[in-house]
Amino acid sequence: MQINRSLLYFTLLTSMLCFCTQTFAAIYHASPEQMTIQQAIDLAESGDTVIVADGIYKGEGNVNIDFKGKLITVKSQNGAESTTVDCEKNPDTRGFIFQNNETNDSVLDGITIINGIHGLGGGIHCNNASPTIKNCVIDSNQAVTDEYHGQGGGGIYCLNSEAIITECIITNNIANSSFGGGVLIDGSAEKDNDVSGKTSLINCTISHNNGSGIFCLDGANPVIEECNVSHNKGRGIVYNLVVRSNIPITNCVIEHNMGGGIECSEYSILLIEKSIIKHNTARRGGGIYCSSSGTVDVSYCVIANNVATLTGGGIDYIGKWGSAKIENCTITQNIANESGGGIYVQSETSFSLIGSIVWGNVADDTHPEAYIQQMFIGNITVFSCNIKGRIEDIVNISDSDHVIISNNIHDDPLFVDADSGDYRLRHNSPALALGAHSTFDRIVSVSSVGKKVVMWVDLKRNR
Repeated sequence: MQINRSLLYFTLLTSMLCFCTQTFAAIYHASPEQMTIQQAIDLAESGDTVIVADGIYKGEGNVNIDFKGKLITVKSQNGAESTTVDCEKNPDTRGFIFQNNETNDSVLDGITIINGIHGLGGGIHCNNASPTIKNCVIDSNQAVTDEYHGQGGGGIYCLNSEAIITECIITNNIANSSFGGGVLIDGSAEKDNDVSGKTSLINCTISHNNGSGIFCLDGANPVIEECNVSHNKGRGIVYNLVVRSNIPITNCVIEHNMGGGIECSEYSILLIEKSIIKHNTARRGGGIYCSSSGTVDVSYCVIANNVATLTGGGIDYIGKWGSAKIENCTITQNIANESGGGIYVQSETSFSLIGSIVWGNVADDTHPEAYIQQMFIGNITVFSCNIKGRIEDIVNISDSDHVIISNNIHDDPLFVDADSGDYRLRHNSPALALGAHSTFDRIVSVSSVGKKVVMWVDLKRNR
């Protein structure tokens, strides 16, 4: 009985302490006239909140703002449209820096950051720190470093960071190199990939940046979901140098990027699903480019209206050490000035095209739909696809023992309205089990008709 009474007293005391801790969390107010943002942060303790009043914040105490490891929330009073940190294009000046092991409980919410000029991360710099950055606008900042390791992050730079960046607009930023005009996510090849550079970009707009939209390198392990990556002067998204995220890019629109849609190179592994890759332009691989050592797995994606000035309007894959798998994708209306309007492949390793529609692509030279060349004894699979043209004109075989080509058809897939970008299939389409079944108006779920490879005999039996 005595033991139970002691436990009861201990539980009550603990509850009171927790209540008191929550009750006495302080709120500090920053304003352009009275208190700088840095002064308010310096007064705050972990668990406190800094409310930033409407206005434009400039000068000492309102730039190069450091959270100093505190688990606090710095939040604008009325949103990013009313609250701006202006770095005034002064050298070595950025908006915020996180460098003291901040966690996701360190929150920056609803601030616009403009005109920063710094080395890595013109707007925000995260170095071995993992804040939450949400509802922010990162606009017209510049990264100017000449360092080999990085060279970018005009808007945001994250090194060995598990930062969560959500509901943000990252636009009009510049990197002196192509490394992350918008965002540069940098890992460390010496660390375990599970903890190195696992920065999350969720429901963000990354657009009109000078350089690539998102550049990931050196063992980074990014999470990219529900983002619009568009109108960047480099590629939309780049995985370079042993980037091996085990979480696929999901529900993204990657469009109108001047250096191509997506690149996977230097022993990186790229997974992407349920996304739209359209209207991008590159020398090779207008939609997706995978170098000789990259590995890509693409599923339930629409890859359309991309342009390559050489090969692979939709997809370009040269496989020597990696592999490529394209499954349940719609690849249409892409253009290559030379060969492989939809797909261009030269593979010594493994290439698989499964359950996909390749139709209505253009090449000025040869192979408008696809060119798939088996090099040496590379494994080639083309299974249950709808491809325009004779398969013999598409696949160049050197060793038939390592090739699987079966169950393919060559009929018009009957898109709802391809000219307006609606690549859903009509009810009487011969390819109802295939492709991505998405529209360009918004990301939609894959059609319930066949989310797996279906044998044509079974499909006909069910019709």
